Amino acid sequence: MKKWYLVLSKPRQDERAEVQLSNQGFEVFRPLIKVFRWSGGKRRTTVESMFPRYLFLCLDDVGQDWAPIRSTRGVQDLVRWGGVVPSVPEAVVERLQARMATNGWIDFTARDDFRLNERLRITDGPFAGYEALFQARNGEERVVVLLNIMRQEQRLSLPAQAVARA
Repeated sequence: MKKWYLVLSKPRQDERAEVQLSNQGFEVFRPLIKVFRWSGGKRRTTVESMFPRYLFLCLDDVGQDWAPIRSTRGVQDLVRWGGVVPSVPEAVVERLQARMATNGWIDFTARDDFRLNERLRITDGPFAGYEALFQARNGEERVVVLLNIMRQEQRLSLPAQAVARA
């Protein structure tokens, strides 16, 4: 029966470990995400590991010899708790794989188009945790919301990444 395990890669060698394990015939899954990063004063999109230094590895036999895996270039070790190499529930890996787009990554830059007066949850900034109503888009990267504070409605312009559907 196949089970998923976590492999810890050496620092900044996630991709190398993934390629080397794949070349040995192992089934490897490294979730990638597309995110915004600031570089040189400009916002750029980049694709990076969702869990830096961690890879999911699918193995048939639990009693398999770990030596070929641990000696792979880019691999530091398997994740262990109390000396035991625990398996990752298959549902976790399946959910991550289902969220991946056809281009091979989970896009955290894309935001759904919200409807007028749709209830949103503010996820970042000083108003994190509050609910607000969507009013309009303010350019490509911002949204205008209506926030009820102290019995008064206030219009706020927030980064689009700072809101999510409630």
